[in-house]
Amino acid sequence: MRERRKAFLICLSLGAVLTAAVCTLNVSRDYGWSRSVCDGLFVAAVMLLGAGALRAVKNRGAFDVAGYGLRMAVELVIPALRREETEDIHQYRERKETERKSPIGLLLAGAVYLALSLAALAVYELL
Repeated sequence: MRERRKAFLICLSLGAVLTAAVCTLNVSRDYGWSRSVCDGLFVAAVMLLGAGALRAVKNRGAFDVAGYGLRMAVELVIPALRREETEDIHQYRERKETERKSPIGLLLAGAVYLALSLAALAVYELL
């Protein structure tokens, strides 16, 4: 539970940085303040939700075969990177299964920023 909260807070702060960067760029282009905030919140939401969706797909093992193949190709081309013990695809998948991280922090933070973006859009439309 504590790790999820930490991941959520890190993702919220990352979203705040993205929002501030987009707001700064938009204000310098003479967009209105409310439109800049709405755009910044939406960009942060899309980035966080997209990264969370990719992590969720990765957790299901969708990229395991590609990762294993790329690792084998790199070891074949660069002999200095070869490991002493070779592992087959099943051992690789088992090892990756233990290294997986939950996407819940990214998805929750993205949902928060999406809700804030919709609220900012409503305010923008009222002004």
